[in-house]
Amino acid sequence: MAFIGIDNLTHVKDKLQSNIIMGPAYYSADELARMAIKTITGIEFKDTATIFNRKGGTARRKVVGQSQNSTLGYMTERVLEAHIVWDHYTANEDDFQEKPVMITINGSAQPSFPKTEEFVNQIGIAFNDNVFPCIWHGDENSDKPEMALFNGFHADLDKDIANGDVSAAAGNLIPCAVLDAPAAEGDSAAWDEFVKWYNKWHPALKRREAIVYMSTAYGNYIADAYEQKHRSHQAVNFIPDANGNFKVREYPKVTFCPSDDFGDGTRMIATIPNNMELGVNSTADQSFVSIMHGDPTPGGDHKTITFQIQGVFGTRILRINAANFVTNGGTIEDKYWAGDYQKDSFTVVANNAAWGDVSVSPAPVNGEYAKGTTLTITATPKEGYKFVKWAGASNATTTTANVVTKGQPESAVAIFEAEDSSSDSDSSN
Repeated sequence: MAFIGIDNLTHVKDKLQSNIIMGPAYYSADELARMAIKTITGIEFKDTATIFNRKGGTARRKVVGQSQNSTLGYMTERVLEAHIVWDHYTANEDDFQEKPVMITINGSAQPSFPKTEEFVNQIGIAFNDNVFPCIWHGDENSDKPEMALFNGFHADLDKDIANGDVSAAAGNLIPCAVLDAPAAEGDSAAWDEFVKWYNKWHPALKRREAIVYMSTAYGNYIADAYEQKHRSHQAVNFIPDANGNFKVREYPKVTFCPSDDFGDGTRMIATIPNNMELGVNSTADQSFVSIMHGDPTPGGDHKTITFQIQGVFGTRILRINAANFVTNGGTIEDKYWAGDYQKDSFTVVANNAAWGDVSVSPAPVNGEYAKGTTLTITATPKEGYKFVKWAGASNATTTTANVVTKGQPESAVAIFEAEDSSSDSDSSN
């Protein structure tokens, strides 16, 4: 069998692109729902007031939500910082050899490539697996490049604690004794300490539906200690199809949510459902899947196929006042590392390789650039197409532009379109 061809491969990529760039919002939707994490995508994300800005040493980001004091005095609208995240996957023409399966769509026979679709879908799953750990543990200041993609909930909370928005005085920081596994028959200390913590919550939070995030170990300690408290005559109620979530008879409005993704440590967070938000800008120019055919380096394999995925992700804790949120302020560490990102890499791609060519000079050394290197990026439209602008690391509208590297993963996207198309829709970006 022969390679299905770059046009057919591009068609498959285009078919799956909208799912892939959603990352966890698509591939881990069930887990986000289990954890009552709200996903903001598409129109809802786009309709939120946005500001583009840059900060030294960080990738371009979108900040969603203008920070302002409300008339209530104790609530502020929370800012969601969304960062460009990218990854690349290398394959070969030999991975895409199959005979088409003809299917009928609207009365017309069209070729389908199920093996290729599954391969490209697996790339989307791998991208999701790299992004998901950062929902909780992402930190742009992390010394682990894998975890520096965007700020996750723990980094958001650490900032709130540092600036005093979460504090004992505000009633949303309530210490709790360290929980341990029951050491003997009848040892209910872990449950007893949780009850002491719960009793200190704001009355309004106790009246609401609440979800309590904790490590898997803490979840086990509490469940086991609860059973010890009731001398094995009463156990926690594990919720069907909820992957470990459980409830207890005494507090019917509280859902315990143990999670390995939450991390290992003593930290616990109790909040109302959907207060933790994941933003995914699925409509931005910076969100795409592109294909490069051939390795342009000297001696490179012309059958190499490289997929690049870019998405825009960020998190925020929407309400942190004591009536909606409380933490014990414990320590936490990430349980999983993610990604294969290179801190000093820079990639230039076209939004559609059939519409134009791109290049960057000088060439990298061992795939990386020293921080502060000035690069020249060039876009050359093909016949019948025109160059519109750059997106990502450059906003230039000229075909040739200069970019200074920042010592982290970056990319620039050349936006091409047909010569008879209007670019008005891009002017607002």
